[in-house]
Amino acid sequence: MAILYAICAIALIQGIVSLIQGVRSVHHIRTYRPRGRWRPRVVVFCPCRGVDPGFRENVQSILDQDYPDFRAVFIVDSDTDPATKILADLNAPILVAGATSNRGQKVHNLIHGIEHGAADAEVFVFCDADARFSKQWIQRLIAPLEQDNVAVSSGYRWYAAENGGLPSLLRSTWNASVVTALGDHGRNFAWGGSMALRREVFDRIRVRDSWEGALSDDYAVTHAALRSGKRIAFVPECLIPSYGDCTWRELLEFTTRQILIARVYDRVTWRMALVTQSIFNVAFWGGLLLPWPYWIVTPVLYALAGIKSFIRYEAVATVLPDGALSKHRASYILLAPLTALLFEYNLIRSAFTRSMTWRQIRYRLISPNRTEVYRGAAEN
Repeated sequence: MAILYAICAIALIQGIVSLIQGVRSVHHIRTYRPRGRWRPRVVVFCPCRGVDPGFRENVQSILDQDYPDFRAVFIVDSDTDPATKILADLNAPILVAGATSNRGQKVHNLIHGIEHGAADAEVFVFCDADARFSKQWIQRLIAPLEQDNVAVSSGYRWYAAENGGLPSLLRSTWNASVVTALGDHGRNFAWGGSMALRREVFDRIRVRDSWEGALSDDYAVTHAALRSGKRIAFVPECLIPSYGDCTWRELLEFTTRQILIARVYDRVTWRMALVTQSIFNVAFWGGLLLPWPYWIVTPVLYALAGIKSFIRYEAVATVLPDGALSKHRASYILLAPLTALLFEYNLIRSAFTRSMTWRQIRYRLISPNRTEVYRGAAEN
């Protein structure tokens, strides 16, 4: 029982610190609005595989950017991919990268795009086809790159849980919890669904080399940027909504995949997450076993998590477009304990495997620069 008391005390301190960090992040989300008159030549690279909900609208949002000098390139691995026909209908430029055997298909597509579609671009912008972008997205995303100390400018994803099913709401709350890890500090990471680099920085920090054998495009960019000593700027206005719902299977597959990638590419953060999530879950549920007044630990932890979720939601509402926020606003507060349990499952599951399925391709992650690819029969 003494151990439980100690864990509860640590959990309370951890909750307070987390809330303080959340407040700082929320301030950044509400106030950081970089602007500039710099209008470099931009090429947008969008790797595609399969067709997500709203795919046509997502692609159109990239083509319709309110920016004077840009070109979008969409890269598929096969001209028989269902995305190819829709891209052709929209008159979108298409490159066919072919299948890969030693790195992630997304990374492979991006490398092919850089090698065959970069032309005279001054800035490279990267995005995902399952997200929808505002007309000012490019202009806002590249603004921080005018600063000499910024290597990468990045947004992040926000899942819009349209129909309110529990798996979709949990995916949104799970993903939302990561948003307040970003802010005005040196610990930001790049997100491949919305990130930009000057071409000369891309070459100087050797992103192309970092992608060799990699599964994760954005972790490789993050590591390359941090090694250079320059910052990764998080642009709140480039918080990008992804529309659509998911099943329980898709929820567990997506969340575990993200944590497994973190385990391979950032073991320190993964270990810290395992410790902090375990402390929270043991204290939250174990606190109910304590006698009065100590069982109050559980509602206090719930309150701390709920306050952080509430202020995050309110801040995000200032940058997301209409309709991107879930109508089930209370779920971001009420589902905090279930979200923590989902993280716990992901962390434990990722500790016992290096295999994952992504876009119907099976991968085994050996190291950050060594990926085995299995097509056809699943590899266990």
